[in-house]
This record gives sequence, C-alpha cells and structure tokens, in this order.
Amino acid sequence: MALSENKLTALSPARLLRRGFNSRPTLIERKAILCLVDILIALAACFGALWLWSFTRLEAFNLVYIQSHAQWLVSLVIIWIFLAWVFDLYHLQLVNKPTVAVFRLVGIASVVLFGYLLVFFTLAHQGILPRLPFLYFLALTTVGIAVWRWGYSEVWGRTVFRQRLLIIGSGWAGQTIAKAIQEYPHHFDILGFIDDDDTVPKTDIDGLPIFGTVTSLLDIARLHEADAVVCAIPHNLHPNAFQALLDGQASGLPVIQMATFYEELTGRVPVQHVRNDWLLPIEATNSQVSLAYHLFVRLFDVGFSLIGGLVFLFIGPIIAMLIKLDSAGPIFYRQIRSGKGGQPFELIKFRSMSTDAEKGTGAQWAVDNDPRVTRIGRFLRVSRLDELPQILNILRGDLHFIGPRPERPEFVEQLEQEIPFYRARLVMRPGLTGWAQVKYRYGSTVEDALMKLQYDLYYIKNRSIWLDLLIMVRTVVVVFTFKGT
Repeated sequence: MALSENKLTALSPARLLRRGFNSRPTLIERKAILCLVDILIALAACFGALWLWSFTRLEAFNLVYIQSHAQWLVSLVIIWIFLAWVFDLYHLQLVNKPTVAVFRLVGIASVVLFGYLLVFFTLAHQGILPRLPFLYFLALTTVGIAVWRWGYSEVWGRTVFRQRLLIIGSGWAGQTIAKAIQEYPHHFDILGFIDDDDTVPKTDIDGLPIFGTVTSLLDIARLHEADAVVCAIPHNLHPNAFQALLDGQASGLPVIQMATFYEELTGRVPVQHVRNDWLLPIEATNSQVSLAYHLFVRLFDVGFSLIGGLVFLFIGPIIAMLIKLDSAGPIFYRQIRSGKGGQPFELIKFRSMSTDAEKGTGAQWAVDNDPRVTRIGRFLRVSRLDELPQILNILRGDLHFIGPRPERPEFVEQLEQEIPFYRARLVMRPGLTGWAQVKYRYGSTVEDALMKLQYDLYYIKNRSIWLDLLIMVRTVVVVFTFKGT
C-alpha cells in the first residue's frame, strides 16, 4: 500500500531531524567534525604521498614500505593541525567565507614549507628528509582540505542542519545575542523571541517575531520545532517563568544562558548584559587557578625574559642608535601604569614618540597615524620591538608575559566611569601581550576599550596553559607580520 502524502512528509529527512530537541550539531560538535575530517584528510595525504613516491623509487607499496617511511610524514600531520588551530581555521565564521579559508590554507602550507626547508638543509646529508613525498603531502593536504571546506559549507550550511533557536527576552540583551548569532548564518536559524513581559506588544524586532511569553515556552518550542532556547534576561525571573524553563529542561529542551553562549560565539564577555554579581566568579577563578598553572606562568615568564634578554643584547644597541639618529631625546621611555589591584608601577619601553609629546595636553589616546610618533617609532610599534625593555618589568614582577595590557591611571579612572566592570581587569597582574591584543585591532576610543575589556575578562575567566600557548603563538605571528599597534 502506498504511503499517503502526509506520511511521506512526516518521514522526510527534515522532519526526522526535528523530532527531538537539540537534534542538530552544536558549535562544539561542528568544530570537532571539521577537525576530525581535517586529520583524516591529512593522514590520507600521507599515504597518498608515499604511494606516489613508491613509483619513483620503484618499490612495492606495502606495510613494510609504509612503516619505514611514514614516521616523519605523520609528524607533519600534527604540525599541520596545530598550525590550522593557530591560523584560526576552526573559527566557524569562515565556513561562509571560503576565500578567506583558502588564503589561510595557503598560509599554513607556506609556513610548513619554510620550516621544512630549514630542517632539510640542516639534515639533508643524513638522507632522512626526502623532498618529493613532502611536496606530494603538501599539495594533497591543501587541495583536499580546501575541497572539504567547500563541501562542508555546501552541505552543513543547509537549513536542515542549522540549529533552530528561540531567544527568551526581546530587550537589549536579547537583541545583542541575536546579532552575534546572525554572524553564523550557516549554523543557526533564529526562530524569534519569547518575552517575559506580558505588556510587550507582539511585534517584530529587526524582522524577528515575538511569539508570546515565557510561560508558554514548551508549547512554542514544540510548535516551531526549536532545538534550544537562549535565555537573555539579565534580571531575576518571575517564579512562573523560572518554572517554565525548568519544565522545558525536564522535557529535553536545552536552555543556554546568554552570557555563556555569547562567550562561546565571540571569545568575549558581554559586560553590558550581565548582573552585578557576575563579577564574583571572576574573582574566584582568579584565586583558585591551580598551583601547576601558577608554576607554568612563572617559569614561562622567567624563560621568556631570559630569551628576550639575549635578543635585547643583540638588537638593543642597534635600536638605541636608530632612536638617537631619528630624533633628540632619551632612548627609553618610562610611564606610570596601573598594575594588579590598581597599584601603580613604572613601565619601560623604547621611546617611539617625540620628546614631551604630551606637554601641555596631558594624557591622550594614541590614534592611527599619530603625529607624535617618530619615523623609527612607527616601525618599533608595528613590530612591537618598542615593548622589548619590558622584560625588566616581567623579571621585577610588575607584568606577566600574558595578561590584560596595563593602562594609564588617568584612563583607568575615566573608563571606570563609562564602562561597567572595567576595574575587574585589575584582579590579576597585567601582561606584555594578551587575548585582546591578538584578537582585536588597534583601539583609540572608549568603544574600543569596551571591546578589549570584553576580551580581557574572557581571558581572566578562562585562562589556562592551552589558552596561554595560543596567545603566545599568535603574538609571534603578529610580530613577524608587522600587525602590532
């Protein structure tokens, strides 16, 4: 007997996927899929490279042949995946920007090639690094992953695979998270808002409908086949609304806090949309980080300072000579900054501005093409070599290598009045580089300070050895690509 049209519709792939809540892959699951397939492609490229090389060597492609040659190729897979992570290739916004992804793949291939050539010319006499299979691996991996990323965009970006979300709260916080979610059009569909206020008129907001109140959450979620809801209500919920959320969770409907989801999407803390007691976990996190992490940070600070000291001995005299030839004034510049707890300390830098640049004006924000910056100072800034003397601050304990950048007390006082939680960045020792420095462009306004604060607080809340290593590697990329400020 033939199935009726209604039954056919009910058994379609889209309907099957939507039978339960949270039936489509989450952000973490999508990143895991991207990474797993990248690894499989790179491993397949290893075997493909050895297979092609076997024709040149006139050898049988068998298990013995693979075991005798594959060790160094497998290490290339590890290096490739590490560089893909450093180049932010698993940032899901790139899914709908295939051109950017391809450029980053070419960048990874270039770095691997450059590193391989350095090792090759050092160890080639030992005959352990043949060239042909490496080139085969590089070509196969680059093309294979580029095709995979295109296929991922074409398939996983379809409506049937996107997570369908409802946002509870149509106010400022709800609209903020909606804008952040809309940056990921290949991964999410926002169905609309559910409000916690009966007096709110049921109209659209930026083209997104308001379906009803939170007390009807479960019925609305089932009607519109939602996978999860994002709770964007910064104040305490009414008991009935809270009970509706509990009922939804008991029925299998995931409820995600706005602040948590915003951090996952952007790598920032939404300081304008959290309650005042939100600061307390930051304080607790700062005081309860493990002893092993504290030991790692101190060893890393000392190790970096020693390496930086050697670099300083070699290039410091050259920089000093260039500063003197370029403009009159001292070689070093000392400036008071706010450290942990707001305690002032003296920061040491190579001078990059003309002498007495702020005489008569007081403290001023630095701006693009700042006329106060000297010619050699401009180079020192983009290369971040002007920061090199701060190894002394690290050894003295004023700075960590990684942490929020220390600000001038005059600006701290101003920004505390204009930006919520600004003083929270002072709960830990500041750093020479940080999450805000590798994630955000040059800033010279209160709005830029707000954006950098969101990154800084994300780092303070989530700091770990893994995150520190990521910041360190990306800082190296910034230095060598002259993207410093």
